[in-house]
Amino acid sequence: MLASRFGERTHTLRWFLLAALLMPAIVLSAESRAQVTEMPGGRPLTESSQPARTEQQWLTELSVDRQVLASDPGSAQAQLRLGVALRALGQSTAASQAVNRALELDPGLAGALIEKGTILADQSDYTRATDVFRRATAAAPGNAAAHVWLGDMLLRTGDFDAAAVEFQTAVRLDAKSSSGWQGLGLVHLQRGDFAGAAGDFRHALDLRPDSIEAEKGLAHALAGEHQWPEAAQWLRRVLAANPDSSSEAVALGNALTAMGNKAEAEIQFARARQLSSQELNLLRAKGDNNWGVALRSQGKSGDAATAFRRALEDDPSFCEAHDNLGGVLWMQKDAAGAMAEFAAAVGCDPSLSSAHNNLGNAFLYDGHDLDKAIAQFRSAIALRPGFALAHLNLGKALASRQDLVGAEPEFRSAITIDPSLAAAHVGLGLLLAAKQNPLSAEAHAELEKGIRLDPSLRHVIPQAYLAQLPQDR
Repeated sequence: MLASRFGERTHTLRWFLLAALLMPAIVLSAESRAQVTEMPGGRPLTESSQPARTEQQWLTELSVDRQVLASDPGSAQAQLRLGVALRALGQSTAASQAVNRALELDPGLAGALIEKGTILADQSDYTRATDVFRRATAAAPGNAAAHVWLGDMLLRTGDFDAAAVEFQTAVRLDAKSSSGWQGLGLVHLQRGDFAGAAGDFRHALDLRPDSIEAEKGLAHALAGEHQWPEAAQWLRRVLAANPDSSSEAVALGNALTAMGNKAEAEIQFARARQLSSQELNLLRAKGDNNWGVALRSQGKSGDAATAFRRALEDDPSFCEAHDNLGGVLWMQKDAAGAMAEFAAAVGCDPSLSSAHNNLGNAFLYDGHDLDKAIAQFRSAIALRPGFALAHLNLGKALASRQDLVGAEPEFRSAITIDPSLAAAHVGLGLLLAAKQNPLSAEAHAELEKGIRLDPSLRHVIPQAYLAQLPQDR
């Protein structure tokens, strides 16, 4: 089957059988975040506190932190730094585990509490995030960003009075906190204090002129004050940046109606109706997609495929559903159908890293087109530098093309990001073995680590190398 075909091409270097390790992992996209009632400030108020770094810098940080933890496993700071780096590279589950470990070591570590809270906020788990940010502000009462985060969570859970206290504390601690001023504006907006809200949003925009959310808030506040011409001006700016916002189209229509411009107002209302219909279809599609993900996790691939197809009937442009349907079809051994769905996902959303990785796997294992596979894996990594499976797959594809120099850093990157990825250890070990036999110490260590993590991978390792490794007990 796959192994024999790849083996025939590369029999002179038997370790290239790694290119056919098991069935390639197809990544399912899960649209599982809760839907928040739209209001100005629907996105988190705070900007990311992570420093701007390149992929290689984050990988280096990971490597350093793992070395520190190898010698000092009780370092809460190293665990926190590890979690921050993993999150920056898109490894949210591993990041959460590292941050949790940091808090086990030091329950009062403010940085870890803030990082854990932001992870929960990313998952729309606002109730738990609120509790964590309360602990963060108690541990670091002078940290303005922690107060903004707590205020943001309280605002989302409807506790406006408590949210106002946190935002006021944030701007008292840091008068240049645009997020704090924006939060105050949202509280005033919810309370119907439109003049106060407008002042807060203007202050936020003075500090961060590119904030679309603050512009949106100011537009709604001005509309609340019936300052229609200026409200319309800001609403046009918001719609220019975010043309798919039905609520802003309605608000602009209302402003234009009040100004006597009924013809243009009707255009905006028609636009809002169309956008609302699209949003409703997308919500239905997300529900069907989520149901498909749940069914797939239960092993009900046929029912999952039906759910994903229903999502695409609701919204044919829902790219994650194309990607997920492709994944299920691949598992059902419908390679042609899977490839078509992966290609559709990439076509409608070129930023969907999982779809690029999955399409690369389809090219590698079914289409046997190494160049196209490599291009897709590189695209996945460019979009998500911490995509360990994409690094592994790129390494396997490059190895199949006998580009050992290019494959080695990909295997190493995969291991740095996810040390539990057994196939990456075996791949690196086989690559190093191809350079030197008898096995070098590093090749021996990597092969041993790989088969310890996944004993089933013994079958891809040549017997001459296996003889130098610990045998099954």
